[in-house]
Amino acid sequence: MPNKPRVGIALFIASVAFLAPVLASAYLAWWESCATEKALSLNNAQDILRRSEETSSQFKDAAQRLTQADLPPCSPQDLKLMRQVDLGSSYMKAVGRVAHDTLLCTSQGVTNPVFLGKPDLVTEHGVSTYFQKNLAAQPSHPLDVIAVGGFAMIVDPNLAFDISTEGPDVELAVFVPSAPNHDLVAAQGQNFLSEWFEPIDPGSQSTILNNGCLVSRVRSAQWDLAVVVATPQSYIYRRVGRFAVFFIPIGVLCGAILCLSVSLLTRMHSSFPTMLRRALKDGSLYVLYQPVVELETRRVIGAEALVRWRSRSADMRPDYFIPQAEQCGMIQLITARVLELVARDLPRFLKIDPEFCVAVNFSAADLSDNRTVDAMEQFLRVSGARPENVEIEATERAFLQSPETAEILDALRAQGFSVAIDDFGTGYSSLSCLQSLSLDTLKIDRTFVETINTDGATSQVVLHIIEMAHSLHLEMVAEGVETEPQAHYLLNHGVRYAQGWHFGRPMDIGHLCEQIHVTAAYEEVACV
Repeated sequence: MPNKPRVGIALFIASVAFLAPVLASAYLAWWESCATEKALSLNNAQDILRRSEETSSQFKDAAQRLTQADLPPCSPQDLKLMRQVDLGSSYMKAVGRVAHDTLLCTSQGVTNPVFLGKPDLVTEHGVSTYFQKNLAAQPSHPLDVIAVGGFAMIVDPNLAFDISTEGPDVELAVFVPSAPNHDLVAAQGQNFLSEWFEPIDPGSQSTILNNGCLVSRVRSAQWDLAVVVATPQSYIYRRVGRFAVFFIPIGVLCGAILCLSVSLLTRMHSSFPTMLRRALKDGSLYVLYQPVVELETRRVIGAEALVRWRSRSADMRPDYFIPQAEQCGMIQLITARVLELVARDLPRFLKIDPEFCVAVNFSAADLSDNRTVDAMEQFLRVSGARPENVEIEATERAFLQSPETAEILDALRAQGFSVAIDDFGTGYSSLSCLQSLSLDTLKIDRTFVETINTDGATSQVVLHIIEMAHSLHLEMVAEGVETEPQAHYLLNHGVRYAQGWHFGRPMDIGHLCEQIHVTAAYEEVACV
């Protein structure tokens, strides 16, 4: 082939190779921007709808309570009860009595009748709304009065919009879908278009691009309420620039993609220790807790501490950074950080349940280092916990990798700590290996739990593991329990404890404390 055609073909291929990734990265930047703005817009709409639904629910409960009391309207007893109802509400400014378009009295001291005029909105369910009414003797912030069945709810229309948006030009509105003109109950902004208020099915949501805006609509499944959030399309373009900063350079460097990939992987690997040291220093490593429940009572009796890494751009997956830390010899720094965080959190758990136990994962390097014993003594001094409140957990490979492991395990158990083997069944353990280790608990891997009540080839393995644990007098915790039939099967075959999404995903300390309280209260009621 002559040189000129060959050069032309090479230039053509080079041009295609260069332009295709650039165009693809530009499209990806646009797609990511739209997806991010859509998620933010829907989140704002759902937050506003939640506030509106909660307000309606509190009004319904208040009306039922006042109706059941059957007190003379605006009597001292009636006003006292209305004040009690008002105090129990988080969104209503006041409750009151209404008749013939007149507010007779309220829980906030209105005792002289206030004529409201004709209602601005009457829904098909008979709910009357009076907008922007000044109920005080002196000029004050106008409020909305919503009346039905002789009772009134006074609300601040701006309270539903007390959320953080990206900018002041984001349009927000709450409207009544059943009303002929889709009347607005509350609004923030003025440039609303009628087509934005076309009703959607109850309990549904939608997002469209319309007239230069990203419009999200969310409708309540229970109440005659819907929310519109309109975000200027310019916000998407602004975000495109941010995403393009990451995506476009990849397309520009497409001619050297193979070399770039190799160098990037090499650089990521070589810079990992620096990244980890920075993460340990700036607090990017944090702990979530997955609850462990007693299958018979469903009470949360403990939790497994799971380390997570929040980087500047996104969370880094544990199945990436844990092996990397082990490979570069820094896994013990992560373990030390986890112990520091658990020691900080454990007193809160023990205040609720003195018998609460947190399982902490240890690596092969931890279990072959005599300093681990000293570290656990220091952990008890800092946390004020007892050894029974902590369980040392490691995989089969970690237990069997070093000859020093058995001695360290014996020393830890002598201190009073219990020891668990994690992900049992996925490695190379056998009955003889288990007999040679100092163990208290066996954790059944999720890969076997998920085959329970199925026709899978390994569906009977879990039963053999349970029998093995019984024969060695080991406690058992089943991992990855996602369904109630799995929980029943495990309980019926002698497994006392379990964890998995059926009982709770990994959560922060606040949510776990709430769950401990809830399950403890549930057990007390069940016992009664």
